[in-house]
Amino acid sequence: MSALLPRTIFVSLLLVFASLATARLEPVAPAAIVAPDIDALLPDEFGVWRRIALSDAVLPQDIELGPGEAVSYRAYADDLGRVVTLVAAYGPPLGDSVRLHRPESCYVAQGFTILERSEEQLLLNARLRPVVHLSTQSPSRREAVSYWLRSGPAFTTDAAQSQWAALFKRQTAPLDGALVRVSTVSGRRPAFEVHNNFLEAFSGALTPMGRRVLLGEGGA
Repeated sequence: MSALLPRTIFVSLLLVFASLATARLEPVAPAAIVAPDIDALLPDEFGVWRRIALSDAVLPQDIELGPGEAVSYRAYADDLGRVVTLVAAYGPPLGDSVRLHRPESCYVAQGFTILERSEEQLLLNARLRPVVHLSTQSPSRREAVSYWLRSGPAFTTDAAQSQWAALFKRQTAPLDGALVRVSTVSGRRPAFEVHNNFLEAFSGALTPMGRRVLLGEGGA
């Protein structure tokens, strides 16, 4: 009986290892990706700006949101009656809709011509970040557009930068991303100074979760 004991233990261990190997091979269902409630993260009032009803604007309606992606549309007015339209969008890791739908392509797809494009560094929540300015025109009106685009911890100013960052990091830590865009109907001179004041005040008024989602800073 003592001779059978080692064989019994050996067979038992083989059965345990086999069950563990089988368990590892069983497919694990991916966890559901929950999109952030961006609208709940946006302030209704900050500085001289107050939320108003959303009016006519160029909205990226061609975006088909995938799992974990979210977008919110807002309009704000200041005490001088100037109106700014805001679009805030978030894309989870490996979600490319937000980063591929830059305002340049969105506006051109809806009949606008990009007249001028420039970049500027703004203090967004006390940190310098690049913001893109666009002067656009359609047969019916002109619009000034400004936006920031976050791809992981970096803020990018063109599609190639975003795609390179995503490809570079995808093997180790897939990047999420966020787009914040403001626009105003403009005359001959785009009101980029209004956009700058708005974006700087807006970024400073975000909650910790809002800063994490839109600026990639800190935690909830």
